[in-house]
Amino acid sequence: MIREKALRKIIISLSCLFILGILYLFPDKDQYIKSNVISTNKDTNIVYLKDSNDYISRVSTILTSTNKEDKIKEIINILTIDSNKYIRDGFKKIIPKNTKVLNISIIDKLVKINFSKEILNVDLNNEEKMLESIVYSLTSIEGIDYVSIYVEGNLLNKLPNSKKRLNTILDRSIGINKEFNIVDINDTTKTTIYYLSKYDEYYYYVPVTKISNEDISKIEIIIKELSSNKMLNTNLISYLNSNTELLSYNETDRSLLLNFNEGILNDITTNNILEEVTYSINLSIRDNYDIDEVLYYVNDNIVSTFSLK
Repeated sequence: MIREKALRKIIISLSCLFILGILYLFPDKDQYIKSNVISTNKDTNIVYLKDSNDYISRVSTILTSTNKEDKIKEIINILTIDSNKYIRDGFKKIIPKNTKVLNISIIDKLVKINFSKEILNVDLNNEEKMLESIVYSLTSIEGIDYVSIYVEGNLLNKLPNSKKRLNTILDRSIGINKEFNIVDINDTTKTTIYYLSKYDEYYYYVPVTKISNEDISKIEIIIKELSSNKMLNTNLISYLNSNTELLSYNETDRSLLLNFNEGILNDITTNNILEEVTYSINLSIRDNYDIDEVLYYVNDNIVSTFSLK
């Protein structure tokens, strides 16, 4: 009898160890997405690299530098082809090889960065993507909102191949991975929306700037696009339910209040919204609105609040 009890305990213990081993080897998919996409490590920074689908994509990286100027140099090194900086599999650097940063000047929230002439060796298909990669990467540094690009001391006021004119001061209003759906060049709306994408088991965000003539607000465009079924034939992902409706919204005191129907909920019994949903919406809002926080309501009842700082 005692021997049978001992044997039963051994079997139970081995079973528990086996289950724990399975959970360790095959972690929960949703938790894996969150741990890869939403990092709280204070040493991480964001860079924008070209992915396997030719999108300029938001990728987390570790920087060793602490002050702004050194961070800028390190980020440019990460973006430069054939540099000694490691990047994740599935992504490509985009600044032409042998490009050097000659000097940097930071004035308030503007960084003036002077490159060597090798940066002009970028090809026609990548010159606009390179500009987006530089501007979005550098403005991911806290306290940097604007970028001016110089080459050998001369302001870059047009792209080297297409000769497209550039503003002297650049920010995220230039757009990224631009998609056009316009019938009239007047009265256009430019809205940047963040989708999830995946390479192997790594999840990351892809911003897409939609340029259209839609006569609705940017937040309405964000929710409409993220809840759309039009992404089924693309490599972009959104977890926002297609039944989601934005019932009302209000911008006040640097806050944006969003009131949804229950379609936004992952679990109607707990008023739970998927973290991947709120993160896509919050990133999109941060690129389109100058606000500090987003408040989520469902049928006029507060569900959650997020700081965008």
